[in-house]
Amino acid sequence: MMNMENLYFENQHIDYIGRGENKFTLFVAYKSDPKLRIIGYIDYSLLSTDELYVDFVEVLNEERGKGIAKSLYQKLYELNKQCSFERAGYYSHEGSHIRKWFEENILQTISEKKVIK
Repeated sequence: MMNMENLYFENQHIDYIGRGENKFTLFVAYKSDPKLRIIGYIDYSLLSTDELYVDFVEVLNEERGKGIAKSLYQKLYELNKQCSFERAGYYSHEGSHIRKWFEENILQTISEKKVIK
């Protein structure tokens, strides 16, 4: 996995949908890049019930396979430890592998309290 010390993360509130649903985007860039160009991001929804749903994950083609998506998921967990990380919708082939890694290596090893549906 990518060394997270080499990455810059920025979490931004994007929208409020009503009835307690907030939309966020967690961006990642290399700290060594003076322009902090985005190399990947996770769009996610956070409900007032502390349920978190990952809506979309994207990493630049040339950055794939370097652990960027795993680092994004790890940072997402660090920022939202109080939440239950719910499964939602469909996953691409690659997305299903990252989600499985997240569930097995982050959620199950850090906290058995997280709900996985």
